[in-house]
Amino acid sequence: MLCVKYFLLCVSSFLFFFKPATVYGLVEPITAGVAAGAFMIGYFADKLPFFNDCPKKFEIKDLELDMKNSFFGQHIASKIVISALAGNLHRSKKNKKPIVMCFQGSSGTGKNFLSDLIASHMFNSTKSRKKRYHVINGQTEFPLQSEINNYKEKLYSDVKSAIKSCDTNLFVFDEIHYIPMGILDILGPILENNDVSIDSRNSIFIFLTNTGYNPILQKYLDLWDNGFSREEMTVADFDTILTKSAFNEKGGLMKSSIIDSHIIDFYVPFLPLEKVHVLQCIEAELKNLNNSLDSEAKSDILRIVPFGPEPKKLFATSGCKRLNQWITSKLYSN
Repeated sequence: MLCVKYFLLCVSSFLFFFKPATVYGLVEPITAGVAAGAFMIGYFADKLPFFNDCPKKFEIKDLELDMKNSFFGQHIASKIVISALAGNLHRSKKNKKPIVMCFQGSSGTGKNFLSDLIASHMFNSTKSRKKRYHVINGQTEFPLQSEINNYKEKLYSDVKSAIKSCDTNLFVFDEIHYIPMGILDILGPILENNDVSIDSRNSIFIFLTNTGYNPILQKYLDLWDNGFSREEMTVADFDTILTKSAFNEKGGLMKSSIIDSHIIDFYVPFLPLEKVHVLQCIEAELKNLNNSLDSEAKSDILRIVPFGPEPKKLFATSGCKRLNQWITSKLYSN
């Protein structure tokens, strides 16, 4: 768009400084043609893919490689997301439904991180990412109970307008456990592809929530006590408890028709992180900083990380959160 604006500015300057000759009161034909061309370019600029930066696809393999290098301890989530995105490339042309996923698990397990990683591969420019990556925060976007109907209308209008502008969007609803019950149901016609005025097959909707954390933890411990290793656990072990917790626990999906109508395609469990995964997070951050720490310094950081539950203390209760601050503090301490 910037180059278009420069072009139009040049045309305007031409018309202003070089007063055209007229023929019987009409604008000289060449000048009129230039002006008409400038108008047409300005009018259609936002409608052409070349100008409006509306991506259609991205390399799933590149995302998969990034996930292997920086997304730790979540083999189930990794498999579901890669399979879902790859499958979307081969769906029927008649299927215009967007991908809808619900990321469930405790804080610090990578829900936001994976969402950002997907966005970084969907949108390869700052401009497209800014316009097409929509993060709606449940704690700040819907503060007043008395305004629920207005919130619904605005949410539906904003989502529909974004998809009409470009059919490739990533909508991430963060901390939906804070969203008042019922608001997200307004999106049903879009998520179920009943709104025929838009084609949202290339868009992705992701709901992030801490609901389901306790059932995930308990199921993990039950499997672990019965001799299952982490890598042997599958989505089938968690799918039912995730659906039930999302539907029954307080939050934006409680008693939701989105769940009742089976609109959510994938419930994605984010398992609690163990010490080995926290250490991987430390190593990855040091690599990002192009720096290093000795094993003693890394052990000092690990000692700060709280682990639970009693008595086994297998899992980092805050995941990899706050590690960045602890690492930089350790790097530059005297």
